[in-house]
Amino acid sequence: MIQEGSDPPEGTAASGEGSSSPEAELLGRRIEYLFTYVQPLGRRFTLQEVVDGIKEAAGRKDATLSVGRLWALAKGKAPNPTVGTLRVLGDFFGVPLAYFIDDEVEARVSAQLALIAAMRANDVRSVALRAAAVATMSTQGIEAVRSVIERAQAAPPAPPTV
Repeated sequence: MIQEGSDPPEGTAASGEGSSSPEAELLGRRIEYLFTYVQPLGRRFTLQEVVDGIKEAAGRKDATLSVGRLWALAKGKAPNPTVGTLRVLGDFFGVPLAYFIDDEVEARVSAQLALIAAMRANDVRSVALRAAAVATMSTQGIEAVRSVIERAQAAPPAPPTV
């Protein structure tokens, strides 16, 4: 779910965006999927980060997506978004425009995003397991060296050789 809560962001009016249609709800689920699986920062983007990123990439002249409108889209409460809105969302999240309207493209892109997320999660687990193994081996290695030193100190001195 969108992090900012279930109410529209403060200071935004969602005129005409209170009703839901099946198409708006489907689009909302697809946008939510992007928030869930596209996380280059290691966490979900906030609505404001997405809007700011779109404005920065598009230049101030073309970017008209507001936090309130993005919230309504993600909640499935905004009917009939413009092609331009879908295009800038696709550009920001790195998916083709067709992701939002074509079921086959959505299925393929969603599978790819899920695979990337699984690989990322597996890589993190793999690194953590390797780090734990190294830590265990290091502890065992230090213990072995300490044991050898203690035995050498406790052993009687060897007779001098001539």
